[in-house]
Amino acid sequence: MPGGPKNEIRKTVSQIKDEGLGRSDKPDWVTVKASISFIKTDTFCYTACPLMIGDRQCNKKVTRSGNSRWQCDQCNQEFEECDYRYLLQAQVQDHTGLTWVTSFQESGEEIVGCSAKELYFLKYEEQDDVRFAEIIRGSLFREYLFRLKIKEEIYGDEQRVKITVVKADKVNYSAESRHLLDLILRICPS
Repeated sequence: MPGGPKNEIRKTVSQIKDEGLGRSDKPDWVTVKASISFIKTDTFCYTACPLMIGDRQCNKKVTRSGNSRWQCDQCNQEFEECDYRYLLQAQVQDHTGLTWVTSFQESGEEIVGCSAKELYFLKYEEQDDVRFAEIIRGSLFREYLFRLKIKEEIYGDEQRVKITVVKADKVNYSAESRHLLDLILRICPS
């Protein structure tokens, strides 16, 4: 599949806003070729409930209880250990502009290259600011094909378009070249 799935809708960053994507009842799903120009590092992950409910993990935010255990208000239980899950807020840009996106666990790992737990311990337990900064810098300005879910949501009394990274694939330049050649051939058939 040169360039990606056949049903993929390619857009630029500026088209997301210009075309009002995410403002209908259903989310818009698009692919954007872009790079990350900034990652918020103060809140890159959260502590999550490890409890399995059926075949799914709870993943709700947990807080420290007085006895150095983790408390999940959703499950009303305490745990010795918690999970660490990505909640990356990043700025992505292409040749047309930039926008903010949110990446959760799997796409966060694809972007950063390590688990949220590893990055958390590096920053807060080992306090290795140099290594932490190297990992974050290493995630910047690499081109990805971002599979995005764009949906308008209400925060408080304000409506905002939320862009979530569902998948972040490093650009395969051979496949990307074939994709661009296919586009050129559609416009200028020989």
